[in-house]
Amino acid sequence: MSILIVDDSPPVLKLLQSMLERAGYADTRCADCGEAALQILGVDPAATTNTAIDCILLDIVMPGMNGIETCRLIKEHPEYHDTPVIMVTIRDEAETLRDAFAAGAHDYITKPVRELELVARLKAAISLRQEIKSRKEREAELIRTSEELAKANKMLAELTITDDLTKVGNRRYFSGCLEHEWRRSFREASPLGVILVALDRFHEFNELQGPKKAEQCLKLIAQILQGALRRTTDILSRYNDGVFAILLPKTPLVGAQTVAGLIKQSIDETQIKHHDGSMLTVSLGIAALIPAGEVTADSLMTIAQEAVAAAQRAGGNQVICTSPGNNRH
Repeated sequence: MSILIVDDSPPVLKLLQSMLERAGYADTRCADCGEAALQILGVDPAATTNTAIDCILLDIVMPGMNGIETCRLIKEHPEYHDTPVIMVTIRDEAETLRDAFAAGAHDYITKPVRELELVARLKAAISLRQEIKSRKEREAELIRTSEELAKANKMLAELTITDDLTKVGNRRYFSGCLEHEWRRSFREASPLGVILVALDRFHEFNELQGPKKAEQCLKLIAQILQGALRRTTDILSRYNDGVFAILLPKTPLVGAQTVAGLIKQSIDETQIKHHDGSMLTVSLGIAALIPAGEVTADSLMTIAQEAVAAAQRAGGNQVICTSPGNNRH
């Protein structure tokens, strides 16, 4: 426990130091003026070092910088904001004490100093400082724990909506996004597009080349699909084992067809091979609607599912729309 005594009287400094030593406070520093105190504390801009101090006994009446101004400068320094300052003074007028407390003083004792009072007030001040320090440490720990909990909850939430293998959204995530975008499209009377991308003969690919190759294939397809999407609002998810779903807000059928064409071209150019040397292909089913009347989001998905099923029945490796104005590529 380190205590700084500030007084312009050498006899008073010696007396206070002796009282503190008898009370068990052997670690004391002395300063004969406010400027010297600021130097010791490292508060003065010219100071090169600072001393860790737990409590300050500060005379009010000193030549040059008085104790009240010294206290104000000490308290302005963040390191000493909670360090108790006990004013030691022969002046106990209400105005002087008011100014001292306004400057940040914790307590005061009058001269001549009585040893019992000095030790009691010092112990109370140090005890309060320790309690404030402990409370701040508890608050900091609580904030840290809360931040870690929030981070863990965020990670958990992300895990529940993320496909473990491909790291894109899972079907649960897609369903939530679909409902949200459907309601927004209904309010704005804007088109909402969906593309289902099904890997042709994927069950065969998995059986003949093994799960590891199949997983690598799905990861690669997810990367290709993500790269084909140009807008941050477009949403990619893994819908089923070998099927991905893409949600395209504010996208009419012609726009969805353009995106589907880019996707098919990118996958064709990647040239993922089956066991027999043939290339892995995809079938794409497209749907786009402007929500209105009794039409639901399920209707949009039904159209897309029928389209991709029709594409695979027709031999795969093609894009089909089964919404009004059928188109096949």
